[in-house]
Amino acid sequence: MPARRQLRRACRLEVVASPENLWHAARLARKRKSRRPDVDEWWLRRETAILRLSRSLLSGEWRPGGYRLFEIHEPKRREIAAAPFEDRVVHHALCRVMQPLLERRFLARSFSCQIGKGTTAARACCRRLTNRHGHVLKCDVSKFFHQIDHAILLEKLAREIRCPGALDLCAQILASYRTGDSPPPPLFPGDDQAEAAERPRGVPIGNLTSQLWGNFYLDALDHRVAEREEHGAYLRYTDDFLLFGDDKARLWELRDIVVEELAAVRLKLAIPKSRLLTTARACPSAGSASCRGRRPASSAPRSAATGCIGKEHAGPT
Repeated sequence: MPARRQLRRACRLEVVASPENLWHAARLARKRKSRRPDVDEWWLRRETAILRLSRSLLSGEWRPGGYRLFEIHEPKRREIAAAPFEDRVVHHALCRVMQPLLERRFLARSFSCQIGKGTTAARACCRRLTNRHGHVLKCDVSKFFHQIDHAILLEKLAREIRCPGALDLCAQILASYRTGDSPPPPLFPGDDQAEAAERPRGVPIGNLTSQLWGNFYLDALDHRVAEREEHGAYLRYTDDFLLFGDDKARLWELRDIVVEELAAVRLKLAIPKSRLLTTARACPSAGSASCRGRRPASSAPRSAATGCIGKEHAGPT
């Protein structure tokens, strides 16, 4: 794996906006969407579009377009924000350069939207930990993507990305979406309600950047639990995380630490979904339910026609 200094040097706007990188990004953004009229129109003039987009990014003139909002209802109701195709090309171009740098920080048991670390790997890890421990503390962040604080995320990104142009591009994408009045902002001791409501928050479910930034946003929590608290029986899949152990009192102590770490980034636990379970019963994780000695049974929806397990929505469009 390249050294961190080398990855930081590579994470520059000039690399993001290079025609070669934009070409690869356009091919990724076009996958499974080549029949859409807007994609087909852009693709027919891709050479000139890529050169124009490269110049626009390097000059700082590029601005994100508007989102197309729609809802999905499986596995649960969610509002998806779909960016224009050219914006998705920019998202892929940025992530191609930024992802290696940010993923270098991730722990081995941080899953979701990484090569070889999807739902299958998360379920296998969950099954191993279920067979080794008697209890599990299941935690879920309340309205995670809606509550990601823009200022805190940019501050975290600035510690890793040293190129002002690349950081400004991140800020442009982040500012293109903002959560409205619903859900309401979380309040913490000392907060002024009006000031809390004015803080920009939220990333769109549907952006490739949102998946990467969501994992990165909770990276400090992973390191706190696994390293400072020396609790290795832990895994996280985006905003769902499991802490395994045999000492229930210790797990409750770790829950207080999780609450403290989440408050530092203006997040809260979803109380009804966060609970202590015995591993002898089903342990839900990454769309599955694991029991001791068993392979996890998927809870993803099944097709009525074929009976095949449907793919859980992972986001990028």
